[in-house]
Amino acid sequence: MKKTETTRNIEYYLSLPYTTILKKDEEGDVVARIGELDGCVSHGSDVKESVANLKAMQPAWIEACIESGRPVPEPEPVEELPSGKWVQRVPRSLHQQLVRLAKSEKVSLNSLVTAMLSAAAATKVLDKTRRFRGPESNGVRAVLLPGAPARRKTAVGRTR
Repeated sequence: MKKTETTRNIEYYLSLPYTTILKKDEEGDVVARIGELDGCVSHGSDVKESVANLKAMQPAWIEACIESGRPVPEPEPVEELPSGKWVQRVPRSLHQQLVRLAKSEKVSLNSLVTAMLSAAAATKVLDKTRRFRGPESNGVRAVLLPGAPARRKTAVGRTR
């Protein structure tokens, strides 16, 4: 394979929105890895150093993959958000309880249920992982696994 061909392919893969996963190890260092690129891992004393080390390692990992003839995994495409509207059937007794609760809270049934679903979903997400995109991530989508303190809680999304 020609060097220019390898460089072009590496540049293509580096432009993709891979998921960076961060986790503190037992010694307190930060371990960074790219979720889609099995074995592309680095360490650092903090998030910034770990991500910088990972970004330095990623081209070498991709190049080794290309030169050995193995396919380089690509991130899953980002899906469009659903409309936010659906019809949900619930038992009449639950519907009545929710209506009463909404009245006592002086909010609409829609607002009450949305708040309840949001709280439940947030609890589930936080129980599994804490996701963030902090200023030190340089536009990298990151997943902070339990055990590592989140610097900033922000909406989840892939960045380019």
